Amino acid sequence: MSGKELPKIVDKSRAEIEAAIAAIESSNLQQNIKDFAISCIRLAIWLPDALLRHQITVSNLRKLVFGRSDKNKRHSKKPKNDTPSCGNENVIDDNQSINNEEPKKEQRQMLRGHGRLPHSVYKKTIEHQILILDLKSGDPCPMQCGGNLYSIDPGIIVRVKGQNLAAVHKYWIEKLRCALCGYLVSANIPSHIGIEKYDGTFKALLALQKYYVAVPFNRQASFNHLLGMPLPVSTQWQLIEEVGGAALLVFPTLECIAANGELIHNDDSHVKITDIIRYNRLHPDQDRTGTFTSGFISRTAERDIALFYNSKLHAGENMERLLQKRDTHVSTVMQMCDALSRNIPNSFKTILCNCLSHGFRKFDDLKEFYPDPCIHVIERLAKVFGHDEKAHAMTKLERLQYHQKHSKPIMDELHIYLNNLLSLKQVEPNDALGKAVKYMIKHWHELTQFLRIEGAPIDNNILERALKIPIRGRRTWLFYKTEYGAMIGGVLTSIIYTCVLSGINPLHYLIALQENKNQIVKDPVAWLPWNYQDTMAALSLAA
Repeated sequence: MSGKELPKIVDKSRAEIEAAIAAIESSNLQQNIKDFAISCIRLAIWLPDALLRHQITVSNLRKLVFGRSDKNKRHSKKPKNDTPSCGNENVIDDNQSINNEEPKKEQRQMLRGHGRLPHSVYKKTIEHQILILDLKSGDPCPMQCGGNLYSIDPGIIVRVKGQNLAAVHKYWIEKLRCALCGYLVSANIPSHIGIEKYDGTFKALLALQKYYVAVPFNRQASFNHLLGMPLPVSTQWQLIEEVGGAALLVFPTLECIAANGELIHNDDSHVKITDIIRYNRLHPDQDRTGTFTSGFISRTAERDIALFYNSKLHAGENMERLLQKRDTHVSTVMQMCDALSRNIPNSFKTILCNCLSHGFRKFDDLKEFYPDPCIHVIERLAKVFGHDEKAHAMTKLERLQYHQKHSKPIMDELHIYLNNLLSLKQVEPNDALGKAVKYMIKHWHELTQFLRIEGAPIDNNILERALKIPIRGRRTWLFYKTEYGAMIGGVLTSIIYTCVLSGINPLHYLIALQENKNQIVKDPVAWLPWNYQDTMAALSLAA
């Protein structure tokens, strides 16, 4: 058999497998052949079970190697929708069929389009006027029909022209020297040229390329060298550090506002900091060796604020430090996270909500192994997510009442079903499905807070989407070198993504922070992403 061919899949019961092994042992085959055949059979039994119990997330590998049996095909009914995970919260409506259907006529018409973008989507453009040279409004018609010309709306064409990351300007300053006394005369340098080699726009672009687009320093240096502009790694870090210094002036104010939010989403992802890794190798007796990127989305009545911390502290400890900045007279904060204990602060009480998408995904990962119970759970949860999507535009009270009317009966029925799976011994408590069921039952109160509390979220998807920003950085530039560099990276990522959540151009904001550092020190509250433009306008008017 070649490596590209898959073996034939044969379903056998445990009794049939044992009978086959007994037949091999009682046969006249040589003992080494018997041992080999029996070992192959036992390996074929053990490997799927090992995948199921220990590495269930590699179900795609299992389907590639073992295929999908006819039995599973007969009994597995495709769920209404895939897991409502980060970036895909579209769930199927109650009245939609499970089977795939062609889109309706109205939907097909909406999908059609020429694919061209209107000129209005381009916000930062260089405007040009192309005028008619030999005619103007009021002139006689060139067709000599007797009429006169008048102005109408101009036509617009868009031409996107490429350029380097930076336009390098080289100025030749004329100099004259007296032949008798040696007096030197130099041309006056215009003020618009500036005194710094790299301007604020270039520094801000580097920061965005690094902490949003996730371009490593070495790759940036190599690419710009190809284009004839040397940009060493050390220079890039020096310029980004200057941007980080300006961002640090407003970051504590953002933390204070975030600490007083009504709802805080938090979670962890892994990060590598080489100085900490080196220290752990030299001191192997350390109690904790892990490093984390802790992400927070604080939701206030007006806006959302993103915070990221790269350090040895996990999300619960960073949450503890953040809540220390919370005003004492503010009501208890609502917290959304997964069920890991390290996400919860020790000394601050929160209204804890757990992510229902995590529970959904546990059954979605198992649907190929246990189709009937998993599909049952997935279909019920899909309906609940569909109700939440419909309630998106409602007020908090209307949303709560809508969920209590439509989602509560579904969740109550699901709770009874999950308990029966265990109490009637329909699942093994310690296998993968049993653990998924026990997870849902154990955290049921936190998973269903949206049925009792106004504004309680149903999932943590907004933060999981936010964590993709540092995660894609980790996958491209792999690590931070120092804890200081990790701190600067967290601050700039926080500033950039807060601008994204607020609909603010992060490039313009980072430029403004660099150009107004003296003003920001005096009043950082006036230089936040959502009000800095008003502050700049007031300063210009006063000037």
